[in-house]
Amino acid sequence: MITRLLILFLLLLPCSALAEGFSGYAELKGFAYGERFSGEPYGAGWGTLYNKWEQRLAESQFTASLRAEWLTAPQTTPLVFDPADRKLRRPPISVPELWLRVPLAPSHDLELGRFQLGWGKTDGYSPADAFLPRDVTDPFADEKLPLWAIRLSGQEENLRYQAVLVPVTTPWRLPPLGSRNAPIASGALPEGTRFYEKDDQPPLPGFAALRLLATHGDWDLGVWARSGVRPAPILEFSLDPALQTGPVPVISVGRRYPREHGVGVEVSRVAGPYVLRGEVAALFSADRELGDALIGTLSVERGFGDGTLLITLAGNAIDPPVDPTLLFDRGLLPALIVAWNQTEEWGVWKLVWDCGLTRGDGLLKGEVGYNVTDTWKVTVGGDLPYGSDKGPLGALHGARRLVAALRRSW
Repeated sequence: MITRLLILFLLLLPCSALAEGFSGYAELKGFAYGERFSGEPYGAGWGTLYNKWEQRLAESQFTASLRAEWLTAPQTTPLVFDPADRKLRRPPISVPELWLRVPLAPSHDLELGRFQLGWGKTDGYSPADAFLPRDVTDPFADEKLPLWAIRLSGQEENLRYQAVLVPVTTPWRLPPLGSRNAPIASGALPEGTRFYEKDDQPPLPGFAALRLLATHGDWDLGVWARSGVRPAPILEFSLDPALQTGPVPVISVGRRYPREHGVGVEVSRVAGPYVLRGEVAALFSADRELGDALIGTLSVERGFGDGTLLITLAGNAIDPPVDPTLLFDRGLLPALIVAWNQTEEWGVWKLVWDCGLTRGDGLLKGEVGYNVTDTWKVTVGGDLPYGSDKGPLGALHGARRLVAALRRSW
């Protein structure tokens, strides 16, 4: 209730954009679904209050942000202390950023704290990024979760490097199984089957990674390696007799986090109006359900004025031991991803088409944002998953929706 009132107050409070160093927004978002789903209503709401503070401290830089949220759907935890996002559900208050960058020498920096990590060259799908933790509470938002980490980065002439140590595992956050947002179809389970998801503790250690890059003319080359706990869980289903007290079965769901090691090569080149990119990654795990993978991506990008058209093709040369949908980051492979983003004088628009090439499931997404003033913005759009309900996107039939959002920035 307090979060809802605060978001409404900041939406209505007369003020202009604040000075540099402090920024944020209040946003109200509404969803209208095409059908009811297992008792879930046709509509849902989501309110967000986000504030960010950036400050220079001599040669260092400090950044902190705080986010408060209110969701009508039961996808959040009560107000608990969860600074590393390790709980099963999304906390109503979180710290997306809290980091300090300290220069160690010219062109060499040390960052400590909580921040997002992104290494991929192919923006549509990258094997260098796919393992990173994501929050798919909203399955169409593709939100990366930040990490508690230490990062050393630097550059000498045309050579660059990054070394990252993540001491704490931040696991993927999934929607409640059996809900309209769950990317796993109920399949052959009896109608009305309920899931009991255990809020167990992921392993504490995270992973370590090293990336080396070099630029030569129009070419940009890179290699990377990482080793540690994979943040995407393996789900374990079981039937506990003690829970079978009603007319429908109750399936217990636990989470398991295997170790995984990986090496990758990435290359990109500017060719006239196009940017061509390619990545190959070999991933290794002794886990019997995860197995190994050889994932490759190719993409081409072209700018059109203030917009970009990006086409990405991604695939895995090794079939996983289990249904790939259960591995989440590899569920849609092989896939074709087309995204067009455009900035206009009045606002922005984008079109996205994700297409799974094995099961024929996919997602059509369209969105238009109109800048009413410098601080007010209205966004409308829609998400249309389609295709086989055995695929991760086709399983989201019940989540087809129209979206409208009102945002006030400062």
